[in-house]
Amino acid sequence: MVSAVILNSGANPESITQFHDELANELPELRGNWGFSFKIFRNNPYSIPSGQPDSEEVSKETRFLHTLSPSYMNDLCICLINRRSVSVFTNMIDEEIGDLKFDTQIMTIPNGHLHKGAATGLSDVFDKFAAQKLQSLWTLKQNVRGDGGSIYQLENGNLTIKTSNVFLHGIFKGLLVEVNVDDHIVESTSSEYLVELFDRIIIDYKIPKGKMCFELMDSENPDELGDLCFQYSEILNF
Repeated sequence: MVSAVILNSGANPESITQFHDELANELPELRGNWGFSFKIFRNNPYSIPSGQPDSEEVSKETRFLHTLSPSYMNDLCICLINRRSVSVFTNMIDEEIGDLKFDTQIMTIPNGHLHKGAATGLSDVFDKFAAQKLQSLWTLKQNVRGDGGSIYQLENGNLTIKTSNVFLHGIFKGLLVEVNVDDHIVESTSSEYLVELFDRIIIDYKIPKGKMCFELMDSENPDELGDLCFQYSEILNF
């Protein structure tokens, strides 16, 4: 899957309703509601060991932690440090979720890993753990939320468009549109191809224009969740 994230900061109730009506006219398959939590943490400079050289180069390497928790991926948190190092955390255990394991949007800790002691050991999602327990290392700077969102599947399931209203500390910041394209119809991950692909989708489905990011951290080694978190970090940088 490749993705693009678009933020239309000039959205208003009328334009949002119009866009939803346009999507409804395409007779999509509705996949329910969705939202997200996106948090930006900044490194606490006092957490750098006293023996560490006090240089600008060091501070750049330990500057930001971004966390993305989509509601459609239960109990999952994607973490991005300095927009290049990615980790995915989940507390859900395979043997405890029963029939939910058939949901492809749920990621779990395999039983074999758990029995060998490989688990997060957390009772909360990682972003909450970072905000509550790692305050000496990371300071929460921004808490961006996506609410009132919907998921539309089109083109026989090969294209998914998610829409959500974006709020920063309770203040409306615009309409966010996340576009996911299935690997089956993606011919290349080159920048030129992705520009043409997403330009076509924006025109075909009348997606409101705005700040957009579809860049990959490494075009030769796409990372579905890591690249998505990276794109959010570029778009939601208020």
